[in-house]
Amino acid sequence: MYLNTSLTLEKLLRSKTRTRIIWYFLENLDTKVGLRELSRIVKLQVHAVGRELLLLKRSNLLIEEKTPAKNFYSINSAHPFFYEIVSLFNKSYGVGGMIMNNQDLFDGSDFVILTSHFLFKQPKSKYDIDLLIVGTPKIDQVSIFIHNIEASLQREILYTIINPTDFRGRKQKLDSFIWNILEKPNVVLIGKQPELLKAFVN
Repeated sequence: MYLNTSLTLEKLLRSKTRTRIIWYFLENLDTKVGLRELSRIVKLQVHAVGRELLLLKRSNLLIEEKTPAKNFYSINSAHPFFYEIVSLFNKSYGVGGMIMNNQDLFDGSDFVILTSHFLFKQPKSKYDIDLLIVGTPKIDQVSIFIHNIEASLQREILYTIINPTDFRGRKQKLDSFIWNILEKPNVVLIGKQPELLKAFVN
């Protein structure tokens, strides 16, 4: 049995409204949005959203841009905790949250990793995927689960399953596909980062 990660995050941040606002901006990194538009998007009352925007601006997590017509807000990717926040939220919501809450479907996986390409919606190259799975899970089971996520989110999830021996060998040979993932920020959903790094140097 696994934790409901979204509820855990809401308890940590002590505000469901705040978590919904932050997640919206993390899902839309290049977006600038006004108070009333954001209120409609996240389906929360204007005064509640306004209160949280003020708090997030004071904490420097959001940037406010003032214009004569209205003020716009966007995520501050230069915040010193930005990458930690990206990791925390992607383990609680979206694709990462679904995987964290259904880890039994990935039995046999040493590591499951959300890539930088997925996290930051970066331009796609021939090496880019969304999800790397290292191990020997039941492929049909994983395939069905990811297909259901794709149907729910109405977007394709590019993933690769690599057995541990091939993974270590390709790392040692400086394989471009593997290192394109490893040298960029990523989120480890299953497995531990220290063990992942240790596996890389063996």
